[in-house]
Amino acid sequence: MKYHFIGIGGIGMSGLAMHLASEGDQVYGSNYEENERVDYLRAKGIDIFIGHSYENFEKPDVVVRTTAIKQGNPELVRALSEGVPTIYRMELLKNLLSRNTSLCVTGTDGKTTTTAMVSKILVDSGRDPTVLLGGINPLLSDGNYRKGEGLIVSELDESDGFFASFKPDYAIITNVRGDHLEHYDNSFDNLKNHFKYFARGVGKMLVTNADDPISERIFKGTLTFGRDRGDYRFSDRATGIMNQTFRCWKGDTDLGVFKLMIPGEYNAYNAAAAVALTREMGVPIDSIKNSLESYRSVDRRFTFRGLDDFRNLFFFDDYAHTPDEISSTIRGAREFFPGKNVVVVFQPHRYSRLVRENGRFAMSLKDATEVCVYKLYEAYEKGQYAIDETEVLKGLSSYGVPAVHAVNYSEILEWLEKKRDAVILFLGAGDITEASKMSALKLCEAH
Repeated sequence: MKYHFIGIGGIGMSGLAMHLASEGDQVYGSNYEENERVDYLRAKGIDIFIGHSYENFEKPDVVVRTTAIKQGNPELVRALSEGVPTIYRMELLKNLLSRNTSLCVTGTDGKTTTTAMVSKILVDSGRDPTVLLGGINPLLSDGNYRKGEGLIVSELDESDGFFASFKPDYAIITNVRGDHLEHYDNSFDNLKNHFKYFARGVGKMLVTNADDPISERIFKGTLTFGRDRGDYRFSDRATGIMNQTFRCWKGDTDLGVFKLMIPGEYNAYNAAAAVALTREMGVPIDSIKNSLESYRSVDRRFTFRGLDDFRNLFFFDDYAHTPDEISSTIRGAREFFPGKNVVVVFQPHRYSRLVRENGRFAMSLKDATEVCVYKLYEAYEKGQYAIDETEVLKGLSSYGVPAVHAVNYSEILEWLEKKRDAVILFLGAGDITEASKMSALKLCEAH
């Protein structure tokens, strides 16, 4: 089969493209812009056009698209005019998982990290899973993809509702919050119903969060994890410089002390979910402990970008883009660096999310020492909105948090050059990550 991927440089699309190529299919595609995944795919022999054009067509048998590709896309128009079958990325993933034993991780928060933890535990224990990850992790031979045999481990994006029709053998639902509601008729109940439908389709074992009030209400008869409650619990969490430890329990059975080299209670939850499922799948507890202690973060999950010795600034980049994720990341930074100032460069993601959260972004940032609010990343949203990133600035002012506005990278860099003795967090789901890399490059190599 010959596959044409529209938007092949996306994290989910690139993983599927590599998998099909590894199975012997012909794969090529197009992408709006050059990026790291485009370069990587080309190095593996996959041809990629930059930009979308009617001419970017090499007689494919199937065209793969995402929901971000709209009806007027010239490659989609040509596929339809020539009768070439078109499928969504999630349909392709569903078909792939249905042909194999499958393990999926979904939920509002922590999907990528939990998927990476589960994958590392399984690989280290001698299993040979194929892995499809929604981020770049050094554990995987191809960053967001690993070729294996038999079991397929996949992160499962809940953003557009299609996930509800999947029927994996094993699954973890990390938690359920009201995000991506624009794809659910702006109804939280609609989103919850999709999760309930997904849960009913899990074949062998579903693991859910006992401390999440929504999960507790909508999921029944599952294996649970949590801090205060659950079949698998963690307790006695303690933090040190660049590490944390906690004790894990299965009922009244003490499973011992676990160590993580990544911050935040939220990552203890992610680890507890991974412990619960992999131990029930037969992985020895000592092997799980060793895997978690040697686990290193997925790119953009508290990723260390560099140290400016002259100013004593530590640079970290994190994908946190919802209020709960942001506040958790700031708390994690304070745990890892007790007594240090925590300075945040934050980029809001989507107008619709800014409207829906209604002031919660400023609240989530109020524990920062100072904040620079970067221009909003619209993520394909068009039209007129009576709101922008200045709403966050106004909210921070009401909390008494020093804050500035930046509309370009140079303004961020100028602001950071004046900082001393601090942890710098770049937070957001947009192109803020490029600002983190450039800032670290400029400041950390300047002295």
